Amino acid sequence: MKKNRAFSLVELSVVILIIGILVAGVTQSGRLIRQIKLSTARSVTASSDVASIRDIVAWFESSSEGSFENSNSVTDIQDKDTLKNWFDINPQKGKGDKPILTTGSSGTEPKYYSNGINGIPAVYFDGGDIISFVPTGTDPRFPLITGDKNYSMFVVFRADGTKNKAKSILTEISGTTRTADAVASLGFWGDSSNAGNPGFISHISTKANNFLANSTISDSTDYVLGAVVDLPVSGNALSSSVKVFLNSVTESSLTTGATYGDISVAGNKFSIGSNASSSESFTGLIAEVIIFDRALKKEEYESVIRYLGKKYNVKV
Repeated sequence: MKKNRAFSLVELSVVILIIGILVAGVTQSGRLIRQIKLSTARSVTASSDVASIRDIVAWFESSSEGSFENSNSVTDIQDKDTLKNWFDINPQKGKGDKPILTTGSSGTEPKYYSNGINGIPAVYFDGGDIISFVPTGTDPRFPLITGDKNYSMFVVFRADGTKNKAKSILTEISGTTRTADAVASLGFWGDSSNAGNPGFISHISTKANNFLANSTISDSTDYVLGAVVDLPVSGNALSSSVKVFLNSVTESSLTTGATYGDISVAGNKFSIGSNASSSESFTGLIAEVIIFDRALKKEEYESVIRYLGKKYNVKV
């Protein structure tokens, strides 16, 4: 009868070495895949015709070099770094003419996730984070000017958790509190009947003037949300004044029950990931925001939506 022979130290060392090589290979392979996706995302952005569509007033995205500064003011950003600044990549404006989004108090800083939507970097908001542009006085760098009646807004996001369904994803607002009325926002207005219906929000405290898609989002699912706003110069808005798009180049049908009055926007604070304060923050990933200072034509908004869908592998 043969006796069982224990592994020698040499044999164990060889096994451990092989396992280490395999693990290192898997790790390197994962990094290579992420790097390929990052390079592809940058190429998609660089080769798209979005930059040639006139009147871009803000373009924040997460894959370009130098998009961020972390809390130590370093631009060589690493996974899970807390953010200090998010920079506008708009090619139609000079550096000094672009808004810079900045975090506020400690504990409200969003984080950079290197493996975000479609494996492309994104910014994670935990429900208490906010990053904003809040200058002193009137500032021409605001995406939308006070009294603006025509503009288009687009965002790529992934919701995480049910509490996001009453929160704003991006907002330009007249004040620093939730009750401010002069609002232009993409996100949610979450009363009991419309929680989770994304759309264009122009009044925070009531359902009036809100244009919500007649479909509810799912958590941990990627979305391209857009709104093309073409309001009357004076008088009340119409139900046709805002087109909402959700993962489609076809206009979404809207929820019922909203009433439309005179809609306005004012430049006091522009935020991504929240409404007016960190207590009104979205929960989830946000990868890209593009804003135009006019209502885009059909072929233009279709081009923007298709670009975002291609880049983030969202079927539109």
